[in-house]
This record gives sequence, C-alpha cells and structure tokens, in this order.
Amino acid sequence: ASFTVVPDPRGNTLGRGSRVTLHLKEDAHDYLSEDKLKEASKKYSQFIQFPIYVKVKKEVDAEAEEDDDDDDDKEDEEEKDDVETKDDDDEEKEEKEEKKPTKKTVYEWEQVNTQKAIWLRAKEDVTEEEYTEFYKSISKDYLDPLAYTHFNAEGEIEFKSILYLPKKAPFDMMDNYWSKKSEVKLFVRRVLVAEKFDELLPRYLNFVRGVVDSDDLPLNVSREQLQQNKIMKVISKKLVRKVLELMKKLAKEEESGDDEDEEKEDEEEKEEEKKEEKKDKADEEGTWSKFWKEFNKNLKMGCYEDDSNRSKLSKLLRFATTKSEGKEISLDKYLDRMQESQESIYYMSGDSMDVMMKAPALQIFKKKDIEVLMLSDHLD
Repeated sequence: ASFTVVPDPRGNTLGRGSRVTLHLKEDAHDYLSEDKLKEASKKYSQFIQFPIYVKVKKEVDAEAEEDDDDDDDKEDEEEKDDVETKDDDDEEKEEKEEKKPTKKTVYEWEQVNTQKAIWLRAKEDVTEEEYTEFYKSISKDYLDPLAYTHFNAEGEIEFKSILYLPKKAPFDMMDNYWSKKSEVKLFVRRVLVAEKFDELLPRYLNFVRGVVDSDDLPLNVSREQLQQNKIMKVISKKLVRKVLELMKKLAKEEESGDDEDEEKEDEEEKEEEKKEEKKDKADEEGTWSKFWKEFNKNLKMGCYEDDSNRSKLSKLLRFATTKSEGKEISLDKYLDRMQESQESIYYMSGDSMDVMMKAPALQIFKKKDIEVLMLSDHLD
C-alpha cells in the first residue's frame, strides 16, 4: 500500500480540513457497501468523540408536488363546468386509480457513532439507567447486570474501565471453558483494538463483561505485540484485583445481612409474627447467593489456576454443612463456629447431599455436635 499527499487541484473546495480518498482493490469492493461501512464504523469507532457520518440512500414519497398540481386543475374545471356527466366521473376515478404513489431516491448523511463513552465521565454523573443501557449494548444481554464497578486507574499506567458481573451464566460456559476468551473490550483512545483478548483477564473470569480504555498503549500494533506488552500485564493485574474486590463487597454485604437477621431472631424468639417475617427475609436470595449459584465453578477453578489470588478466592467460596440448614456458608464462618476442642476442619465428599447425610460415618460427628463440610460438587 502507498499514499500521496497533493493540494486540491480544484482549489480550496473544502474550506478547512483534508480529504482522504481510498482506492480499493477489486476483491475489496464489498467494503464500499452502505451496510459494511456502517458496521465497521460502529464496531471500531463507536465512541470516538468526533462525529462520523456515512452517506446513506433513502427512498421518500414524491407525490406531494403532483397532488398540488391536481388540486389546481380540479378548481379550474369546477369553474368551467358545474355539471359533469357520469362518463366523465368514471374517467376521473380511473385516472385516480392509475396514479400510484411514486418514490424518489435521496442521499443523506447519517451519524453512526451516536453512543457516548460513559467511562470517561465521573461516576457521580452517570445514572443507573445509563450503566444498564451501556451493559446491554456491549454484551448483547437482555438482562440487567448483577453488579458493576467503574474506576480510573492512576499511577505508572493510567486507564479507565467499567466492569460488569452478569446475572446469568452462558449455557456453554464450562463446555468452552478452555477456549473461551475474555469478553472485556480493549480500547486505545476510544478506538476499539480487540473485542476478545486473552491477556486482559484470566480464564476463570471469562464471564466478566466491560471495557478498558488506555492512552498508554500503542494504537497501530498487532495482537501478538500487545500480548507481549508490559503495560498489558499491569492492566490485567489491576482488573483482576478490581473484580475480586467487587465480589468481596457483594459477599460481605450478604454476610452482614445474615448476621443481623440471626441477632434479631435471637432477640425476638417469643414473638411469632416477627419470626415469620425473618423467615421470609431469609428465604430471599441475596445478590451474592445469586452470583454463587451461577458462577461457583469458575471461582473454584480460579483456586486451582491462580496461585497469587488463591487466598482471596478461598474467602469467596461457599459450602453446605451439617448445621447450615440448606444454606451455604463461607470457610471463615465455619471456623468461627468450630468448637474450642476442635483442631481440624472436617469434610465429606459425595454424589449428593442426601447420600452423604445418610452415611454411617457422619453419625459420630452428629453425636459430638461437630460441624462437617459437605462437598457434593466434583470440583470441591
């Protein structure tokens, strides 16, 4: 490919700015189609701050002028002849039927990058509705996000990002676990560089959606060069930390709510009505419980794969126990409830809770009032 820069031979026709003309090879003429141009502009330059217009072809009705002429003719005829024969009426009706609305082709400039880059604004200036709409536009998900984090990373490397946790896991999430790439979009100065990028998030967080926009990365480099870029490793580390912080916050909020419910239940044991209210509240699933139900396998895989964050991930894990009454609790909560004389963490693995609860080996622990972790998932 080559290029030349020349002054406009027709004079100053633009007034200001420059005109760039691309000459495509014959096998690339598909890129000249209106749909292809709009698709490419929206995909890669959707959030550019300057407006991008594509010349589109539209068809409009061209019968307005003709209708005006017909009305003038009718007025003249009424002045000349007040009475008309039936034959004339029939002829007029036939003429009206023959006159069909005609279409006229016009060309207009249509802006394609109408969506704004909300990650550039302050968190206080962005509404919940805007966060939700933005999530749906980048993820193509019909559900609202479960939670999100919006942050600006400062220091040796600066970038802006919004990350979302979905409500539902993709049906093929674990089937394509080893081949599925991260769904976080990478932008450089608001230009899309990569839709799916391996190096942004580890495999066990491939369900996270969002955008990352950095001014420090080079714009015109290949994916291979980006993967070897030191900046990418720093960005990835910070993204993982932010996602785990968001998860920790959700888990902590739910645990603190559970603790409050337990205290209130102890205080109001005698009041039956209030007990029923507490039961209803306990039956409601918290945000973390919903998330855990959908993505627990990913976090367990993270404990296997991510050595540096294993301790953080282990605090997020939840397990059913012989005393949890169908609920799943954290390992920290299990340790808090251990007896003073208990020196070990006891667990039992099996195909299902029903099978394990009937196991003869478990009866001795029940007699001694020792809580046992019940591991029914093969990943446990």
